[in-house]
Amino acid sequence: MDERRRAREARLLAEEFGLLHEELGGTRMSGRVSAWLLLCDPPVQSLTEIAEALGVSKAAVSVATRSLLQAGLVERVSRPGRRGDSYRAVAGQMDAVLHLDRIEALDKLVHRCLDLAADRDQTASNVLLLRELAEFLDFLKTEIPGLLQRWQATRAAKPATSPPEPDERRGDA
Repeated sequence: MDERRRAREARLLAEEFGLLHEELGGTRMSGRVSAWLLLCDPPVQSLTEIAEALGVSKAAVSVATRSLLQAGLVERVSRPGRRGDSYRAVAGQMDAVLHLDRIEALDKLVHRCLDLAADRDQTASNVLLLRELAEFLDFLKTEIPGLLQRWQATRAAKPATSPPEPDERRGDA
């Protein structure tokens, strides 16, 4: 595939990631930047490089990278001989994909709703939906940790295909 086509495909994929990230409650730009950092070569990019690649403003990329930094999905790195910071995707954040913290927050809200509805008709359709949602969230909270442990064991068994851990990283610039 020639470089022009590859760049166009990468931008389209970044846009699709952005739309999905937005549907999941994030910002479109954070999804686009996250996707770009998974696709780019070299894997370490400055704000300017990311902005140019995505065809967006440097300010928009700055806001998105700040959000991704706080979420632990990217890290700031220094590149020798270069001014300013650069960024790269962080390995080992698969639990962030599953949003376990959001599942727990939703579970607490659903149980508060059930507490509030305790004196209502328990066969009402919305109360039944709340009960089913509570059961589903309890199921997810039980299953996701084991799923993550199995993933980590699988990943550890295949070190050649896994990204380096933070303390093993070297400058990819």
